[in-house]
Amino acid sequence: MFFIRKATQKDASDIANVHFYSWQDAYRDLLPASYINKENQLTKKIALWEQILPQSTVDVWVAHDEGNKIIGFIGYYSHNNFYEITTLYVLSDYQGQGVGTNLIKRSLETLSKFNTNASFYLWVLRNNSLAIRFYRKNGFEYSGESREEQYEDTKIIDIKMIKNTNTLVE
Repeated sequence: MFFIRKATQKDASDIANVHFYSWQDAYRDLLPASYINKENQLTKKIALWEQILPQSTVDVWVAHDEGNKIIGFIGYYSHNNFYEITTLYVLSDYQGQGVGTNLIKRSLETLSKFNTNASFYLWVLRNNSLAIRFYRKNGFEYSGESREEQYEDTKIIDIKMIKNTNTLVE
């Protein structure tokens, strides 16, 4: 059983831990190990979340178990009527149990109540078929946009996926 709530500043370290371990698991077979080791450092993640959480343009929701252990989170930035989901991570032991789906539903439905013209988007690795399938299941569609980054001999390509608020209300 898990519960969802808005994150607080006290959650920074726990969010950073979920981010670190989930990021490592999610990209292990999708990105070069040297890239993962360079970009995914726990001390940097802790500092990042300590800086991000107090920002007024950022919303972060966490999923936690009965013992209040954070098992997943979603974070996004607001830009007028646009909300960019920048992070959605769930610890591997809790994946496939509805945690990610409920984080998306709860946070986006809450935002949509305050902004009926809201649009949501995110960037996902083009070769991350598992994540793309998950986002499609949750009403996101490929926008046709992509961006790329060159890392050593590897081209890293992200695609943009979007979701309109009219798909949130039944």
